[in-house]
Amino acid sequence: MKADIYQTYKYSDDDVKSNIARFVQLDNPGSYPFDNFHAHEYNEVMVFLKGGGTHNISFQHYNIEDNSIHLIAARDLHWVERHMQSSGFAIVYKEQFLYKLATINPEIDFRHIFDYSRIIRLNEEEQQKFAFIFREMQDNAGDKLYMLQLIGAMLTKIATSFHHIPHTPKTNDPLLQKIISLIHKNFKRNWTLSQYAALLHVAPRTLQNRIKQASGQTVKQLVQDRILKEAKQLLITSDHNINEIALELGFKEAAHFTNWFKMQAGVTPSEFKI
Repeated sequence: MKADIYQTYKYSDDDVKSNIARFVQLDNPGSYPFDNFHAHEYNEVMVFLKGGGTHNISFQHYNIEDNSIHLIAARDLHWVERHMQSSGFAIVYKEQFLYKLATINPEIDFRHIFDYSRIIRLNEEEQQKFAFIFREMQDNAGDKLYMLQLIGAMLTKIATSFHHIPHTPKTNDPLLQKIISLIHKNFKRNWTLSQYAALLHVAPRTLQNRIKQASGQTVKQLVQDRILKEAKQLLITSDHNINEIALELGFKEAAHFTNWFKMQAGVTPSEFKI
């Protein structure tokens, strides 16, 4: 690692107040409260010290592994399903933070590197190199000015060490994020493609083609994925029986729900609940 990697930028109290970058501990699944496809206007880094679960970024599934770094670019759709035993932390930062880093490391194209989502799996040597920064972040979460220095050091180290890692394709069609938002709010209503298209002021065929091109899935598949996520959530966290869950999700009969769930999840609702 070059000696100038740890050069520091003079951050101010205004930087802290504006949340230009901040640290979020991931000590339980509830500490990251997003249970559906979503996108942020800010960039994000998720560091998993202990893995478990899956992470869908731009409709590509990745296992959450020990000692892995997940870079999520602003406006990329993603969906995290962490297991109870997984742990780590997340860094969220605004684009302005990269401009500040570029003032002291002008040879690094930060914006290009972090403008794409990537999954980085640290080998043993890389784990040792990042161990100090990770430990300092976890031990100094309350010192927000110092945290900005640590975040800057971590992003710089990632940029210089892993710029060669292939990135995921971006989901640039704004219609995709709009349909995801509509599905999240209305998936229990059993709406048709035509009804979603009418709300988005496009022809059904246009909607289907653009969503298929952007995500690789049909609108129906996106709806089915959202229903399955809700079904799993209700089976694990609620006191509802299977018949009540089926009715809540728009199924007329529990048997229909059970057959559908097994086709989607590979197990019956009763087996999943256990």
